[in-house]
Amino acid sequence: MSLIQELKRRNVFRVGVLYLVASWLLLQLTDVLSSLLSVPESAGSIVVMLLMLGFIPVLIFAWVYEMTPKGLKREVDIDRSQSLTPDTGKKINTLTTVLLVLAIAGLVADRLIPESSVDTDVAAVAAVEPVEAPLPVDDHSIAVLPFADLSQNQDQQYFTDGLTEELLNLLVRVDELRVASRTSSFAYRGSTLGVPEISKALNVGHILEGSVRKDGDRIRITAQLIEAGSDRHLWSENFDREFVDIFAIQDEIANAIVRALTGKLGMGGEKAIAVELDPSFARAWAGLAAVVELLLSFRAYDELLAGARLSTAMQASR
Repeated sequence: MSLIQELKRRNVFRVGVLYLVASWLLLQLTDVLSSLLSVPESAGSIVVMLLMLGFIPVLIFAWVYEMTPKGLKREVDIDRSQSLTPDTGKKINTLTTVLLVLAIAGLVADRLIPESSVDTDVAAVAAVEPVEAPLPVDDHSIAVLPFADLSQNQDQQYFTDGLTEELLNLLVRVDELRVASRTSSFAYRGSTLGVPEISKALNVGHILEGSVRKDGDRIRITAQLIEAGSDRHLWSENFDREFVDIFAIQDEIANAIVRALTGKLGMGGEKAIAVELDPSFARAWAGLAAVVELLLSFRAYDELLAGARLSTAMQASR
């Protein structure tokens, strides 16, 4: 008789299959118990190692011993004419089938029941926690982004930040205009996000951005007003000045930009930036004096009228 036939006769193959199916079912039970009890994470690995170590001894046991009505006996001590290995093989087949059904049922339950419970939990949370509606965007709102330094030496950030600060300081004085805070606006310095994304994050209807370029003693300031919803330019202007008194330039440009913006936004910005609002506000008088001096250089005003206004501004600033 060949070795294969003898292995079959002694039910060694059937015992091996039974052992594998039983091991699979045991691993499923270990996984369930691990989730319910406080056991180390290595418990599963230990069980797998023990089952692997026990596989060969079980096969050897099936080869050496045989089940008889009087219990286990060594196979060599049994008369083959009285061997019950066929009946034992049928019992092993039945037990293997039962364990296999249990293992498959456990696998199906493990795949389906958790998903159903998760879906139920998600549905319950969605029913309990209503989705918050986005805040409506106020058309009379604006964020001033830090002006970009486009100078060749990239050394004008002090001036650009100062100009941005002046714009914020003047815009917050405009009635009915909501201005995003400096901290929120400056967080987008150098950002690659588009205007729609930034305006949505800041919940504003308009964005003011610009740049500064310095060449020798000349400086060019570009400002742009953008409507956030359509990403459309509402206004854009260049300001070319001699780089002499940076504070005067900042005041002058900031006032000019604010006047233009308030006109585009349909609000009366003249009240907010006029010196009549606060006669003791020295920087406003200084800005007025700078504008008058600039107008004198261009001879845009009558000399006597301009001189009178310049004298008034200088007296008020003392």
